[in-house]
Amino acid sequence: MPKQIHVSPKVERQLAVLERQGTTRSIAAQRVRRIIDALIHGDSPASAGLLKKKSDRRVRNCLKFDLGAGFRLICVSERENIYILFVGDHDSSDNWLDNYSKKKPHKTELEMNTYIVDKQCAQMSGTPTPMKNMFEDPGFFRITQEELRRVFKGLVG
Repeated sequence: MPKQIHVSPKVERQLAVLERQGTTRSIAAQRVRRIIDALIHGDSPASAGLLKKKSDRRVRNCLKFDLGAGFRLICVSERENIYILFVGDHDSSDNWLDNYSKKKPHKTELEMNTYIVDKQCAQMSGTPTPMKNMFEDPGFFRITQEELRRVFKGLVG
């Protein structure tokens, strides 16, 4: 499980541009923000978003998220860190991967925004505890006739 999430300032700028543009682009930007929030709250990359099944071989430890409408989010996972490096349409992300082929794009002098993974949220979302079925609990449905009449006032007349 990652301990730190590093977001490139280029990604922040790309997200701002996507949010100002059309609806499909702003939806893709919202999905990126949800993925980043999920990773910060301790979710695994596979549960944070729609992760592509095959890792890209051009960049080592690459994670590609499908954002829909041809948009991709590209990350690199190294040890206990996830580096969020690029967001864009399919063609531009393919060009980005070609440019950084066999390189380490996360090893840069550019200062990234670093978020520490919230361990409490990670523990809570780790293994779900079995919940008691609400239909098996006889005390769950204790609703009085007065409450029912007040709620369904239009039907009971």
